[in-house]
Parts: sequence; structure tokens; C-alpha cells
Amino acid sequence: MKSVIAKKDKKNGRTEDNGRAVDEAYNAIKNMLYYKELSPGQRIVYGDIAGKLNMSLTPVIQALNKLEYSDLVYYKPNKGYFVGQITVKEVREIYQARTALEIAIIPSIIENISKKDLLLIRNSLKEYEISLTSLETNRINMLKDMQFHLKLAEYSHQTVIQKMLTSLLERICLKYRPHEYLGDERINKAKKEHRRIFQAIEMKDEKETIDAIIDHNESSVKFMTGTLNKLKNNYVLNFDS
Repeated sequence: MKSVIAKKDKKNGRTEDNGRAVDEAYNAIKNMLYYKELSPGQRIVYGDIAGKLNMSLTPVIQALNKLEYSDLVYYKPNKGYFVGQITVKEVREIYQARTALEIAIIPSIIENISKKDLLLIRNSLKEYEISLTSLETNRINMLKDMQFHLKLAEYSHQTVIQKMLTSLLERICLKYRPHEYLGDERINKAKKEHRRIFQAIEMKDEKETIDAIIDHNESSVKFMTGTLNKLKNNYVLNFDS
């Protein structure tokens, strides 16, 4: 794909700088989503982003096209791009796919993971467990949750499934509002669920690992759909009043 683009650019008297600018814009916008500089539902102002990145509008819009393909942003005719907002239906579908993928790679993870790897994960879990819970750090906690699962997936050495899981987890993390919805109770419960998953892998207990993954994901779905339904109900009540 890159070679075709490069040839086309040279034919038109352009360089590959545009491709690099698109990649730069894509990564920058994604970071803004990760750290909630851009929040779900927010309109994305091209000019502000282009000014911040010191580039023209073209690579910014092309980067937004790529993000739309990943279902992280969406376009409204005559209004522009907006940050995607996760729905109850999407949560259920994502977790159904995620659970199937995570279960599929558990045997490979248990087979490949070393004592040194387990020690690294144990230490990262300790850091995660002592992290504070607040409106600011809830975003960080959700990122750490994502990193825990993706790190485990790495040990499967199954790159196709890793990429699929990354895409699913990004849609959860970037289209949900952890700084508004998450509280101490859910965060502490998630930490315990992670510990259970880790201990099952450490014991090389495939069945317990599967059970722990299923319970963790079902708990997450229940919590997320509950908060989204509550938000929807509050919106309807406020709108009616």
C-alpha cells in the first residue's frame, strides 16, 4: 500500500511527507482520545488540531478518515467529525467477541509464559492495585486494565488475535467515559478479578483461567451497560422535564 502511494505522490510532484503527516495526525488524535482531551460525543474541530500539530487540514482529515474506519469517530454530513460514543448493544457485542478471543489464546499463554514474565506481571499488578481512585486516575486505571489484558495476549504469540483484541479494547476504552462512570467499588472489584486471572495462569490452571476471564468480562458488561442505561434514562427524564 505504501509503495503505491509513494509512486502516486512522486508522479504528482509530491513527496512521502504527506503520508508521514497523516500518521502523525492519526497517532496524535488517538492520544487525545486516550487521555480524554477529546471526549466521547465531542465535535472534533479540524482547525484546532491542525494548529496544535502545526500542519495543514488535509492530513488531519485523512487521519480522521482512518479513525472512522476503526469506528472510533464518526462523520455527520455538514457538521463534521465527532468522537464515537459506545452503546449498550456495542458493549455486548464487543465483549462477546473479546471473551471468545481471550479464551482461544489461554492455552498458548499458559504454555509460553515464563517465570520471569509472571514476575513482571505480578509487579505491574501491584502498582495497579495501589493506584489511587479519583476522577483523574480513573482514566489511567482503565488504560492499565487494557494494558493488562493486551500484555497477557502477547504471550500467546498469536499476532492476528492480538490485533483483533487491541481493536476491541480500544473501542471500549476510547468510547466510554471512565472519568465520569467508574467509582472505587468497580475499580477495586476489577483489581480482584485481575488478580484471580493472574493466579490461575500462574498455577497453569486452564479451566480456572477461562472461568476467571468469563466472570471478569461478564462483570464488566453488567457494569458498563448499567451506567449507560442510567445515563440514557437520566437524559430522557431531563429532556422530558
